[in-house]
Amino acid sequence: MQSILPEAIIIRTAWVFSEYGNNFVKTMLRLAKDRSELGIVGDQLGCPTYAGDIATAILSLIDKSAAGGIYHYCGDEQVTWAQFALAIFEQAEQQGKLAKQPKVNAITTADFPTPAKRPAYSVMSTAKIGQYTAASAWRQALSTVLARID
Repeated sequence: MQSILPEAIIIRTAWVFSEYGNNFVKTMLRLAKDRSELGIVGDQLGCPTYAGDIATAILSLIDKSAAGGIYHYCGDEQVTWAQFALAIFEQAEQQGKLAKQPKVNAITTADFPTPAKRPAYSVMSTAKIGQYTAASAWRQALSTVLARID
Protein backbone atom coordinates (compact mmCIF):
# COMPACT_ATOMS: atom_id res chain seq x y z
CA MET A 1 0.00 0.00 0.00
CA GLN A 2 2.68 2.51 0.95
CA SER A 3 4.67 1.86 -2.21
CA ILE A 4 1.59 2.61 -4.31
CA LEU A 5 0.27 5.51 -2.23
CA PRO A 6 3.05 6.89 0.01
CA GLU A 7 0.86 9.70 1.37
CA ALA A 8 -1.58 7.15 2.81
CA ILE A 9 -1.90 7.03 6.58
CA ILE A 10 -2.16 3.61 8.17
CA ILE A 11 -3.16 3.41 11.82
CA ARG A 12 -2.46 0.26 13.82
CA THR A 13 -4.29 -0.22 17.09
CA ALA A 14 -5.23 -2.95 19.54
CA TRP A 15 -7.53 -3.92 22.41
CA VAL A 16 -10.34 -1.68 21.18
CA PHE A 17 -13.38 -1.13 23.39
CA SER A 18 -16.53 0.95 23.15
CA GLU A 19 -20.07 1.27 24.37
CA TYR A 20 -21.13 -0.15 20.99
CA GLY A 21 -20.81 -3.63 19.51
CA ASN A 22 -19.16 -6.65 21.04
CA ASN A 23 -15.92 -6.09 22.93
CA PHE A 24 -14.05 -7.10 26.08
CA VAL A 25 -15.70 -4.51 28.35
CA LYS A 26 -19.22 -5.59 27.45
CA THR A 27 -18.32 -9.28 27.67
CA MET A 28 -16.81 -8.83 31.13
CA LEU A 29 -19.90 -6.98 32.38
CA ARG A 30 -22.17 -9.73 31.06
CA LEU A 31 -20.06 -12.50 32.64
CA ALA A 32 -19.72 -10.64 35.94
CA LYS A 33 -23.49 -10.55 36.34
CA ASP A 34 -23.72 -14.35 36.02
CA ARG A 35 -20.57 -15.56 37.76
CA SER A 36 -18.83 -14.96 41.06
CA GLU A 37 -15.43 -16.08 39.74
CA LEU A 38 -13.74 -15.70 36.35
CA GLY A 39 -10.53 -17.03 34.81
CA ILE A 40 -8.98 -14.29 32.68
CA VAL A 41 -5.71 -14.35 30.78
CA GLY A 42 -2.96 -12.76 32.83
CA ASP A 43 0.13 -13.33 30.69
CA GLN A 44 -0.68 -11.10 27.71
CA LEU A 45 0.13 -7.39 27.86
CA GLY A 46 -1.53 -4.68 25.82
CA CYS A 47 -2.99 -1.20 25.97
CA PRO A 48 -6.78 -0.87 25.98
CA THR A 49 -7.90 1.69 23.42
CA TYR A 50 -11.21 3.53 23.30
CA ALA A 51 -12.79 3.59 19.82
CA GLY A 52 -13.87 7.21 20.28
CA ASP A 53 -10.27 8.19 20.95
CA ILE A 54 -9.20 6.44 17.75
CA ALA A 55 -11.70 8.56 15.82
CA THR A 56 -10.35 11.71 17.48
CA ALA A 57 -6.78 10.68 16.62
CA ILE A 58 -7.72 10.16 12.97
CA LEU A 59 -9.30 13.62 12.81
CA SER A 60 -6.21 15.11 14.44
CA LEU A 61 -3.93 13.52 11.83
CA ILE A 62 -6.14 14.93 9.06
CA ASP A 63 -6.45 18.40 10.64
CA LYS A 64 -2.69 18.64 11.15
CA SER A 65 -1.86 17.32 7.65
CA ALA A 66 0.21 14.44 9.03
CA ALA A 67 2.73 12.84 6.71
CA GLY A 68 1.87 9.50 5.19
CA GLY A 69 3.10 6.40 6.94
CA ILE A 70 2.28 3.87 9.61
CA TYR A 71 1.17 5.19 13.01
CA HIS A 72 0.50 3.21 16.17
CA TYR A 73 -2.33 4.38 18.40
CA CYS A 74 -3.34 2.74 21.67
CA GLY A 75 -4.01 3.31 25.34
CA ASP A 76 -1.68 5.19 27.65
CA GLU A 77 -1.05 2.34 30.10
CA GLN A 78 -0.22 -1.30 29.55
CA VAL A 79 -2.07 -4.01 31.47
CA THR A 80 -2.89 -7.69 31.21
CA TRP A 81 -6.38 -8.83 30.28
CA ALA A 82 -6.89 -9.80 33.93
CA GLN A 83 -5.85 -6.32 35.09
CA PHE A 84 -8.14 -4.73 32.51
CA ALA A 85 -11.01 -6.86 33.79
CA LEU A 86 -10.30 -5.78 37.37
CA ALA A 87 -10.42 -2.13 36.29
CA ILE A 88 -13.73 -2.75 34.52
CA PHE A 89 -15.24 -4.44 37.58
CA GLU A 90 -13.97 -1.79 39.99
CA GLN A 91 -15.39 1.09 37.98
CA ALA A 92 -18.62 -0.78 37.22
CA GLU A 93 -19.18 -1.43 40.92
CA GLN A 94 -18.46 2.24 41.74
CA GLN A 95 -21.03 3.30 39.14
CA GLY A 96 -23.64 0.84 40.44
CA LYS A 97 -23.48 -1.33 37.30
CA LEU A 98 -22.41 -4.36 39.37
CA ALA A 99 -23.66 -5.33 42.81
CA LYS A 100 -20.40 -7.16 43.54
CA GLN A 101 -17.15 -7.70 41.70
CA PRO A 102 -16.38 -11.30 40.71
CA LYS A 103 -13.12 -12.86 41.82
CA VAL A 104 -10.57 -12.71 39.00
CA ASN A 105 -8.19 -15.63 38.61
CA ALA A 106 -5.30 -14.84 36.26
CA ILE A 107 -4.78 -17.80 33.94
CA THR A 108 -2.22 -18.48 31.23
CA THR A 109 -2.82 -18.21 27.51
CA ALA A 110 -2.38 -21.99 27.33
CA ASP A 111 -5.27 -22.37 29.80
CA PHE A 112 -7.56 -20.37 27.49
CA PRO A 113 -7.08 -21.73 23.97
CA THR A 114 -8.59 -19.72 21.12
CA PRO A 115 -8.59 -20.36 17.37
CA ALA A 116 -6.66 -17.11 16.83
CA LYS A 117 -3.10 -16.87 18.15
CA ARG A 118 -2.66 -13.87 20.46
CA PRO A 119 0.72 -12.23 21.05
CA ALA A 120 1.98 -12.15 24.63
CA TYR A 121 3.09 -8.55 24.15
CA SER A 122 1.02 -6.23 21.95
CA VAL A 123 2.06 -2.90 23.45
CA MET A 124 2.80 -0.34 20.73
CA SER A 125 4.86 2.82 20.86
CA THR A 126 2.77 5.93 20.28
CA ALA A 127 5.82 8.19 19.91
CA LYS A 128 5.26 8.90 16.20
CA ILE A 129 1.56 9.73 16.49
CA GLY A 130 2.26 11.58 19.75
CA GLN A 131 3.30 14.69 17.82
CA TYR A 132 -0.30 14.97 16.61
CA THR A 133 -2.42 13.60 19.44
CA ALA A 134 -2.21 12.05 22.91
CA ALA A 135 -2.55 8.34 23.59
CA SER A 136 -5.97 7.08 24.64
CA ALA A 137 -6.53 7.74 28.35
CA TRP A 138 -8.26 4.39 28.62
CA ARG A 139 -9.18 4.43 32.33
CA GLN A 140 -10.98 7.75 31.89
CA ALA A 141 -12.62 6.51 28.68
CA LEU A 142 -13.67 3.31 30.46
CA SER A 143 -15.56 5.37 33.02
CA THR A 144 -17.40 7.19 30.23
CA VAL A 145 -18.18 3.95 28.39
CA LEU A 146 -19.53 2.28 31.53
CA ALA A 147 -21.76 5.28 32.22
CA ARG A 148 -23.25 4.92 28.72
CA ILE A 149 -23.94 1.16 28.95
CA ASP A 150 -27.32 0.10 30.32
